[in-house]
Amino acid sequence: MNRFALLFALLLAQACLLPRIAAARLNYSENINGLPVENAFETRLRAAELAGDAGLVAEICRQWYASGQYSPGVLNWNYNALMSVENGAVLLTHSNLDTYPALLLQNALAVRPDVTILSLELLADAAYRTRMARGLAALPADASLDVFLRTLLSAGNTAPTYLGVMLDKSLLQTDKKNLYLTGLALKFSLKGFDNVAVLRNNFENHFRTDYLKLELQPEPNPDVVAKINLNYIPAFALLYRHYETSGETLKADFVKSTALKIARIGGQETAANVLFGIERATEAVAVKSVLNIKTLEKSMKKVRPSLYAAETETTNGQYLLFLTDLLNNQEFDRLSQYRTTKTDWRALLPAAAQKLPDSAVFKFGHPDGEDFPVQHISREAAEAYCAWLTKVYNASPEKKKFKNVRFRLPTAEEWEAAARAGREQTPYPWGGYYVRNSKGCYLLNLQAVEPCKDCPEAGDAQDGGFFTVKAASYYPNDFGLYNTSGNVAEMIQTPNQAKGGSWADEAYFCQIPNVKEYTAPNPALGFRVFLEIIE
Repeated sequence: MNRFALLFALLLAQACLLPRIAAARLNYSENINGLPVENAFETRLRAAELAGDAGLVAEICRQWYASGQYSPGVLNWNYNALMSVENGAVLLTHSNLDTYPALLLQNALAVRPDVTILSLELLADAAYRTRMARGLAALPADASLDVFLRTLLSAGNTAPTYLGVMLDKSLLQTDKKNLYLTGLALKFSLKGFDNVAVLRNNFENHFRTDYLKLELQPEPNPDVVAKINLNYIPAFALLYRHYETSGETLKADFVKSTALKIARIGGQETAANVLFGIERATEAVAVKSVLNIKTLEKSMKKVRPSLYAAETETTNGQYLLFLTDLLNNQEFDRLSQYRTTKTDWRALLPAAAQKLPDSAVFKFGHPDGEDFPVQHISREAAEAYCAWLTKVYNASPEKKKFKNVRFRLPTAEEWEAAARAGREQTPYPWGGYYVRNSKGCYLLNLQAVEPCKDCPEAGDAQDGGFFTVKAASYYPNDFGLYNTSGNVAEMIQTPNQAKGGSWADEAYFCQIPNVKEYTAPNPALGFRVFLEIIE
């Protein structure tokens, strides 16, 4: 594994996981009942940005700077982020920590006003997205967020485009090989270039680094600054390798010592020591798997003599074991790559249910609960999970049913055989042709078009769940498999195809023979693991 790539993904992931409000306030805030007060400047600035009032944006930024209610460390970090991009660039940012401080610098201190800042959070607003598209000739007006981002990160866009290092790359459909680190940003480029030379020029001639060596101003949010400063380490590691190779010892020592100090303060000293060769990676990652082999075997149900299927769709709790193993073994690049994307469930509610309390919306539990199916997950992540199960199971010294197995996604034919459970020519796993029983109650979790009759447990969701329900809900089929129809659509080996339908689908797509096409991870897509016996 490339040691420089190892920590790179870790730091991007950790910066993106900083608390949105509680720890990330950029000013001295009072507390009410233990909770921080909303940042008035940030709230006003966000509203002015969404409204497209450039004059008001500038005025709020000047007031904010004059108030002294900002973090010097966060401002210095954002200064260097702006200095990481070329003239006239577009810079995609993550949220409050790398958007509003950058706007403050631009408007209050005239730092890099040539840079167009695009907040991924604000781009979710259609009016804001359309207005920003008008200023960038290559982007289509009134485009969806997906189309907007795909156009921005394509050959059709003529503006130099950069991704801030705090940005969650899993939200963007772009190839990693087209991203080049230039400091606290990555340039999207279809053509290769000497990004190390650009990085060196930015670092030596444009960055402010004194504050990393000695703090001269009181810092209201030292923990937040410590975390975002971790984003320097990938750039410093790249510079260290460059300086060391070119014989510039003093410069190499400086970036190394600074990086190690940042890592120590940010709680990543061990990983940084591995990265810079102070500790051996093999000594740092020898951690036993948390997977319980007996529990795994018990969950697998026989479909054919040498083929088994998991009794439920892979759950959040099961997938968390995989991520825990990656964390314990310090496989930080894979941890960043395979972590799931959070779903804003309330934003997916139908208009008639928007005002319902959580007790009604999540009557039978929250979709993020450990017993609910994992969703919003990529095919690559599902395959990595299967590979992890295979590796851990085969290498386990415990007494096992099988000597050598392979966990994997099923073929379409294998999936149908498992779902039918020996019942031929029936559209649903229970053998019938209808999605409701004799009492009018739904037999699966789907997009109900009519309310459940005489079923008090159905609630406002009509069929029992607005979104996903627990993976072991409803009745299993004759093989003991739950929810082969409905809940989440299940990936199969054929790329971009899933079977079984989901909570967001009508009955037709939940029939066993039918296929659901998908283009990207989404809240209605999950997977079920199959086990193939090799010996």
